[in-house]
Amino acid sequence: MTIRLLHQTDLFRPYVDPDDHWDLACVYALAGSGQLELGGVLIDFPPAESPSRSPDVTGIAQLSYLTGLPVHVAVGSSLPYTDDRRALAALPKRDRAGAEFLLNYLRDSEGPAYISIVGSCRDLAVAAKLDPNLFRDKCAGIYLNAGTGHPEVSKQGGMEYNVEINAAAYVAAFDIPCPIYWMPCFETWRSVYDDRKVGRYGTYYRFKQSDILEKLSPVLQSYFTYSLEARTDARYLQPLLAPENDLLGYLTLRAERDMWCTAGFFHMVSQAVDKAGNIIASSNEKEAIFGFRPVEIKCDANGVTTWKDAGAESNRFLFEVKDLDNYASAMTVAMTTLLGTIQ
Repeated sequence: MTIRLLHQTDLFRPYVDPDDHWDLACVYALAGSGQLELGGVLIDFPPAESPSRSPDVTGIAQLSYLTGLPVHVAVGSSLPYTDDRRALAALPKRDRAGAEFLLNYLRDSEGPAYISIVGSCRDLAVAAKLDPNLFRDKCAGIYLNAGTGHPEVSKQGGMEYNVEINAAAYVAAFDIPCPIYWMPCFETWRSVYDDRKVGRYGTYYRFKQSDILEKLSPVLQSYFTYSLEARTDARYLQPLLAPENDLLGYLTLRAERDMWCTAGFFHMVSQAVDKAGNIIASSNEKEAIFGFRPVEIKCDANGVTTWKDAGAESNRFLFEVKDLDNYASAMTVAMTTLLGTIQ
């Protein structure tokens, strides 16, 4: 049966971090190549400290045009999640819209329905509180990109950004009665970017944008030019129609890009990556540079997680890098291959 995905993201214009534009392109590439059906995109409400930013519906419109796949879009709640049913019941309609969007997506799904969380857990937590049984019955899995995964709590460091947005919602996510594929952004949180590195229990890797951008189709390069240069003009379709006139800037090509979520997209469609960057079947565990291990996870009220290994009966899984030396380069090659399907 067709795999369905609802993609939740903190996709803004101007961006906070354009890794979300890369993630979105990966999701559309999987949908455009027929590997999954994109059931919708849910965008976080802009954070209070970023009043000049808006949900980036233009980036979605560009990729929908390039792939011929228009999708439904919703904007999430402006109010933090709280574990109080009365407060949830009193949410204004516009602040329940994201949660209802999630619930309707699950209700309408006949086959495996997945959710990828690459931003706040706010609307996910509200939806699960409103109808937990729907998640139990209809959700094939949630790919939760947030937190830190070091097995020793004392070495996890500070609070990761996606958790900090709404820690109570992150805590609530671990109680949702469906499979959770936990993808900690880091093994150990480091506030200094230059000190960040690949860890065994963290999804983080970095690549030079020119290593991928120069190999993409002109129209997809134009999408990235518009996004990475944080353009805000309304003529977002014209660059795609004349991409030869929309060249990548020097700074865009030179920039390094931090990434986190790519492996989850491959895993969702039963794929993995080997050390050379070839996309392989996820069942080929000996060659795969990443995987998921069954665990038991506890998350306290402050968003601090502890975990331990569990048996095959567990429906909680922890992301694991199996080849620290080749992970970053291999994921870069694999993403190049995936994005190359958008012509």
